[in-house]
Amino acid sequence: MKQINLKVSHGYPIIFLNNFNDFSARLKKYLIQKKVFIISDTNVAAFYLRKIEQLLEKEKIDVKSFVFKAGEERKNIKILTDIVKYATASGVDRQHTVIALGGGVVGDIAGFFASVYMRGLKYIQVPTTLLAMVDSSVGGKTGVNTESGKNIIGTFYQPQCVLINTKFLQTLNSRHLRNGMAEVIKYAVSFDVKFFRELNLIFEKEFISEKDFENIIYKSCSFKADIVRKDEKETKGLRELLNFGHTFAHALETVTEYKEFLHGEAVAIGMLFVCELAERMSFAKKNTASVLKEMLAAAGFCLNINKKYDPVKFFEVMKRDKKSVSDKIKFVLPKQIGQIKSKMGVEDKAVLNLLKEVLK
Repeated sequence: MKQINLKVSHGYPIIFLNNFNDFSARLKKYLIQKKVFIISDTNVAAFYLRKIEQLLEKEKIDVKSFVFKAGEERKNIKILTDIVKYATASGVDRQHTVIALGGGVVGDIAGFFASVYMRGLKYIQVPTTLLAMVDSSVGGKTGVNTESGKNIIGTFYQPQCVLINTKFLQTLNSRHLRNGMAEVIKYAVSFDVKFFRELNLIFEKEFISEKDFENIIYKSCSFKADIVRKDEKETKGLRELLNFGHTFAHALETVTEYKEFLHGEAVAIGMLFVCELAERMSFAKKNTASVLKEMLAAAGFCLNINKKYDPVKFFEVMKRDKKSVSDKIKFVLPKQIGQIKSKMGVEDKAVLNLLKEVLK
C-alpha cells in the first residue's frame, strides 16, 4: 500500500487504498469519536454513499450525510449556508469528523465548511474523481466561488488524511477522466519532461490501465506534496507554480458561469494560452506551444472556445484573479517543457492581442 507523507503545519498522509474494505479500517485512526458527517453530491452519492455509510455503520460509527446537486455552479455561499443549517439541525458538533466524499467541488466546499463550522472540525478527503485525486484533495485549499471569480472566498485548512482509491474511477465517464488529465499534464509540463514523455506513450494506447492510473496519481501527488510542504500558504512564490494555466482558466470558467467547461477543460486551454504568450515574448523555447497542443489533442481535449467574448472584459476578469498584484497579472510561464517560472509580468497589450485571437 503506497503512502506519501505531507509535512506541513500538521503532517498528514496521502494513503493509496487497494479496495473499499480498507476504507473504514484506515479511517478510524483519524476520528475523534465514532461520529462522522459526510458531505457529497448527487453524482457520487448515487454510486457510493450508501456503500460508505454501511462500511462505517458496521464499525458502530454514527453517520450523518448531506448531499447537494452536482455541478461547479453549486460551489457557492448558498450551499455552504444550507450545509450549516442542516448540520446545526442534525446535531453535528466538534466531535464529528467531516468526510469530503466526491470530486473537487465537494472537497473544496466540505473543507471550507470544516474550517469555519464551530471554528473548525477535523476533516478527511476521500476524492472520487481523477482531478481531485491528483490535485484538489491535496494541499488544504478550500473555498467557494462568487460572481466576481473562482475561489474568491476560502481558507487554507489541511485535512487529517487523504484516502485515494482508484476503484472510484470505474464509474467516471471519459469526459471526467480527461478533465483530471489536464492537471496531470500540468505537472509534467511544469516539473518533469521525462513524465511528459511517459504520458505521451500512455495517450497512444487505446486503454489506460489501472496500474497506469495508480502511477499517474502517485507521481502527481508527489509533485504537489513537494511544493506544498515548501510553501503551504503560498507566501514564498513556490506554490504559485501550481497555478500554471489557471489565471486564464478561472476567467473562462467565470465568464461562462461554470456551465460550459469543466475545470480541467479550461486549464487545458489556459496552459496553451500561456505557452503561446511565452513564445511570443521569446521567453519560452520555440514550439513549446505546438508540442503541448499535440499532447492535449492526443488526450482528447477540444481546444476551441467556440464562443465570442469581449477580450477587454475577459481581461478585466483575469485581473481579478487572486494571484494578481495591484491590478497587474503575474503569470506562470513555461521556459520549456518541464520548466516553468512564476511571478512573470507581461505587458497588457501582449495579453490583449492574444485574447483577441483566442476569443474571436
